[in-house]
Amino acid sequence: MSKLVVCVLATMMMANVVFGDEPAEVGSAFADVYEAFAPLAVLHRSYADYLFYGSDVVIPDTLASACEETGYLLATLHLNLLTQTGAAVVATMPWLTRLRANLAIFCDSHSKILTSITGVESPDMDVLKEASDLGLFAEIYRLQGGLQSTFEAYLEGLSDEESTWTFAVAFSLRTLLGQLALERVEPELRAILYGAEEATSPPAFVPESIADAIKHLIAFVDVHLDATNLEQVRFLAQTIYGYVGGEI
Repeated sequence: MSKLVVCVLATMMMANVVFGDEPAEVGSAFADVYEAFAPLAVLHRSYADYLFYGSDVVIPDTLASACEETGYLLATLHLNLLTQTGAAVVATMPWLTRLRANLAIFCDSHSKILTSITGVESPDMDVLKEASDLGLFAEIYRLQGGLQSTFEAYLEGLSDEESTWTFAVAFSLRTLLGQLALERVEPELRAILYGAEEATSPPAFVPESIADAIKHLIAFVDVHLDATNLEQVRFLAQTIYGYVGGEI
């Protein structure tokens, strides 16, 4: 499988952990971490757009709790990895330990200003400028890089096609299922579910019923989702997700 595809998707998509196959469990956990971290990433991107393009700054409602939630999920992931073995775990642990430490320092330094940013009806540009001067946005950027490096360390440590596919699919589908306002299925999902950019069908190790579900889900790529086909997409995604997580 093309690992580049998964890494790109991880940066684009910002996802309860499924207990079953270890790569699926870890993929799901990473999706939850990205979802928890998303308010910080959104603030960073929105402030950058304001500086470069003059657009409005978006303040996510859950910004104040992003630190605590991300820290908790990283700690949970760390504990889960401590019960596992293999090259992927060995490669990931130093990155994860460093990320947790850096996040703790960041949250301790900036929790008050994050709360003050969240607790207003409209963005206070003076407060945001002060936050920028204090290094808030630069540190969010570094944390994003640390999270991506931790994700890639686990992905690159996987040694076989099926484990890599399982990890990628669990991450991607948990992210998809976590989107409350899903308007379309991103085209990158095709290569992930098929196992490679050049593949035209699901991997041979996937049972026929799941392969059929994958093909049906792929048919919705780049299609505008109304209420009816959105329900179908979620059902198909949940079916495939349940398979990789060991529920089916």
